[in-house]
Amino acid sequence: MTDQPASESTDHLGLFDCLLLSVGGMIGSAIFVFPGSTGRLAGPAAPLAWLLAGLLMTAIALCYTELTLAFPRTGALAIFPYETLGPSTRLRAFASYLEGVGYAIGWVFGITVSALAIAGYLGTVVPAAAGHTTGVALAAVALVTAINLLGGQVTSRLNLLLTAVLLAVLVAFVAVATARVDPARTAPLAVGGPASFLAAVQISMTAYGAWTVVPAAIGEIREPAYTAPRAILLSLGVTTVLYALVVFALHGVVPVDQFLADGATLRTPLATAATILGVEWLRYALALGSVAAIFTTMLVGTMSASRVLFALGQNGTLPSPFASVTTGTGVPSVGVVAVGGSAAVLSLFPGYFYELLVVASIVGTGIPYGINLLSFLGLRRYRTDVQPSFRVPAGHLVAGVAGVGLVVAMVGLGLTEVVWSTVAIALLTGYYAIRRLFGSSPARSASS
Repeated sequence: MTDQPASESTDHLGLFDCLLLSVGGMIGSAIFVFPGSTGRLAGPAAPLAWLLAGLLMTAIALCYTELTLAFPRTGALAIFPYETLGPSTRLRAFASYLEGVGYAIGWVFGITVSALAIAGYLGTVVPAAAGHTTGVALAAVALVTAINLLGGQVTSRLNLLLTAVLLAVLVAFVAVATARVDPARTAPLAVGGPASFLAAVQISMTAYGAWTVVPAAIGEIREPAYTAPRAILLSLGVTTVLYALVVFALHGVVPVDQFLADGATLRTPLATAATILGVEWLRYALALGSVAAIFTTMLVGTMSASRVLFALGQNGTLPSPFASVTTGTGVPSVGVVAVGGSAAVLSLFPGYFYELLVVASIVGTGIPYGINLLSFLGLRRYRTDVQPSFRVPAGHLVAGVAGVGLVVAMVGLGLTEVVWSTVAIALLTGYYAIRRLFGSSPARSASS
């Protein structure tokens, strides 16, 4: 282990690597799991929620792209607030902590939700697996952690293979299900009113979050000014279209009442659709595709979260071991093990599936994105000395629209699990207060 920057790793990711990491991370476990929850909240209006989420995420991604090219350092997501949010060191340090740790916690919860879904999908073809949810989840977390410790290129190459498999499976599902869509299943269009629809938007936004692997790993990317904007925007475009098609096909097959009453449909909605369709080969293909998808999300999530923890270790927000990397691979192994270990512990509580999903959406998606939208405004106001190679047209308007949509959606979801949401935020704040109380200095600038 050394304290060398992760950017000095021997791994160098190109456009194709970044595009596949981003697409593979997004078109992963989310599309096999989250449509059950969005269907429960919004009914047949869920495809609209997924489209709106994709548009909002693209607006956020534009702002992040400018920030990333202003501060192209590994773990950049946690660096943005400290570099941009005004003259107060204490405010910038707290915002950097809340952004980085919230993002990492969100991925830990997301990895846990993904791991818990593996047994459900495998159970459609191997019934014994359905009875060992925790054991299968723990094995998956351990495998993903071990692969990440081997380095970014190994993760990228495995992700390429798994992404090819799951894209083929999803295209097959859309083709078969769309041919048998029953228009009667689209009524009533919305089942829970505006608040539930907005909650569905927030959950859907969580499914788009893996593109942040690009700014998180920017220090390991060749030609970041060329690669980052193209990888982020292309991956979001492809993902938004495919998500909308899959969710539309799902609601044309599965009755809305089944989303409300059936726990299996909540956790494994595409498996339910395959059962209704009665296409045996599709049922097996979805089981294979779901495992590939879940692993891509877990791989990318572990990679992203560990890099952000590395940045927080560098600036003193987290203990110094988080700032070390393994010689040769350049992997921030302490962060990788911390993410994997935390997900393993949470996997011991499969009964809290929906609550884990809500915390991942609010703490890991809503709060970090909100902070970095403010960071984007801070970049424009306070850091006129920095001139990134990419500038967002009508940047203030784009950030404002994205911010309003994000806040409304996050409040809608938070109201569905008020206690869990409040406790998670309180614990985040409490840790920071205790660390400061016992003598930890404010975060050092990541550029120092």
